[in-house]
Amino acid sequence: MAPNPSPQTAGRVAPVPTKQTARDVINIVVMVGGTVDPINSDPKARSASYRNPKVAPPPDPNVNNDSDWYWGDNKLLRDELEKLQKKYRNLHLFVAHGWTGDNSPTNRRIAGSYLADRLCGGNGEKAYYKGFLHSEVSIHLIGHSHGGNVINEFTHRAATSKQWPKQWKIRSITYLSTPFFKRLHPVDTGAFHKDCRIHNVYCKYDLTQRVIADFSLHPLNDVLKQVCASELVEQIAGVKFDTGLLQRAMLSVDVQLKGRKWYVPDPKLLMDAEEAKKLYDGVLATLKQVHAVFDKAREIVDRFNQGIDYPVPKELDAKLTKHRQVMSDTLASKFRLRLDEIERGLDKTEKAFQARRKSGKFPHQGFFDDLHITAFLQPLVRFLSVDRTSLRGPLWDLVYELLKDQVHEFDNTETSPVAQLRGTPFAARIVDLPITEKDKFFVTGRDAAFDKFISRLEGIEDRLTESLSQHAVMDLLFTLIAQMEPLRTAVSKWATAVDWYEGMLRSEAWVKSKLGTQTDADKLVLRFVQMLESYALIFKDRDCGPMQVDDPRLNEEGKPTLGSLPYFAITAHSTSRVQLYPKVKMALEGQFDTLPRAGR
Repeated sequence: MAPNPSPQTAGRVAPVPTKQTARDVINIVVMVGGTVDPINSDPKARSASYRNPKVAPPPDPNVNNDSDWYWGDNKLLRDELEKLQKKYRNLHLFVAHGWTGDNSPTNRRIAGSYLADRLCGGNGEKAYYKGFLHSEVSIHLIGHSHGGNVINEFTHRAATSKQWPKQWKIRSITYLSTPFFKRLHPVDTGAFHKDCRIHNVYCKYDLTQRVIADFSLHPLNDVLKQVCASELVEQIAGVKFDTGLLQRAMLSVDVQLKGRKWYVPDPKLLMDAEEAKKLYDGVLATLKQVHAVFDKAREIVDRFNQGIDYPVPKELDAKLTKHRQVMSDTLASKFRLRLDEIERGLDKTEKAFQARRKSGKFPHQGFFDDLHITAFLQPLVRFLSVDRTSLRGPLWDLVYELLKDQVHEFDNTETSPVAQLRGTPFAARIVDLPITEKDKFFVTGRDAAFDKFISRLEGIEDRLTESLSQHAVMDLLFTLIAQMEPLRTAVSKWATAVDWYEGMLRSEAWVKSKLGTQTDADKLVLRFVQMLESYALIFKDRDCGPMQVDDPRLNEEGKPTLGSLPYFAITAHSTSRVQLYPKVKMALEGQFDTLPRAGR
């Protein structure tokens, strides 16, 4: 949903207080890390608010070598909080908390309850602040991403636990890029201080908060990393064929009259030898790349089907290991059947192209004969075909089944806690703190493309709320793919070349059909080209314009490229925690009810 509050909401947004209290209450700032990664690729990772003392510090103090330390790369934010701790007499910073960081509702519920018990000693835990149990305490919670939803579960535990001290009150919550669910993780205001304020810090370009967080996923159990699934993406991207080779070779045939029927192509006409050799070499190179894709795809299907045993946190399961089969036997069999059927045709095509290349003679019709259409192209077209309207096809039906099985929960998220606090006194005590201008994408001048992109995604989200339908899921997937570089820029050229060839084949098919000379092979080639055109149009229809900025002056090595999908999902999602921005610091400090130290 759009991050800006509606006119009705805006009237209730609370101003940041400027006056300090004269009281001196114990204040505790609690840091809560977020989800380790959206796809749960590493079940052993943790989201810890502290640096692991067992990990030796690196030579450079500015480098974080503890992968589990959630705030390790946020030195500016940590420094500002430590300055506040030194500024006030009775301000404590609590970071002795960690949780699994898994993107699942169950883990967030457990983490929130455990955190509340950890502070006060509930449910058999040893109280971290045992000395404060009979004192007035003001709690200030700061959570990034799903850490905010862990906080919501904390509020429920604090409000309902008999062991939570009645004089301990939540005086502020600072949500950093938190996706607010409609059904999951509701806020419980039972332990709120009457003057509690809610600080909502968000960045407009945050794709995770606005879209990706809607999906709470089952763990992928390290399978993606173990089988090097990224290699499949790289190999697919590496499959290249210059359509200009085909165009130039076909046009190199000398047009000859055959009696009065000049419009009937002569299958014996030869393509220019040099142009034809380039074409055949290009096809053979592409076939080699395609073989590598099939090998890797088959390897991943086997691993998904086999599944693995992986460790799980003890708080989730008393057993030390758990098994998950990512892909069912039935679904895996369907994938293997299709892959084998297509690749068998590849072998015949490859041998035919090698023989033709060796012969040195390249008839116009020979190129299509060498494709071995019935063995290769027919199952390929059947498997890859896609309907532009329904977005269905054999491949995409299987992909939908796989994706659907990975979704644990779907809940359309908001970028404001307004709905969760509606009907409570605290709905009017929300302080919206946008920090969009702090994101590097803000200066690129590409907001129009991003706005179009996010608007389309959020429209799909609304449909998914009604039903996790195949069309909506595929629409979301194709929209994301269409915005990925370099595919986005390649589609235009691809569409032009395919459209040219489709037009030529369609004209030829019309003539042949009138003369009764059209073969099944002619029809299949036309179907193949029309299938390619369908993909080109599907992606072109979803292209929202250029967003990625390939400028070395703006991009850091090892970081997502500015304006790319990973950038919006990871970097922009973390903009809110890069530092404690002045307006966020002012809002937080305004809620402290402890006194400054002397001389400060």
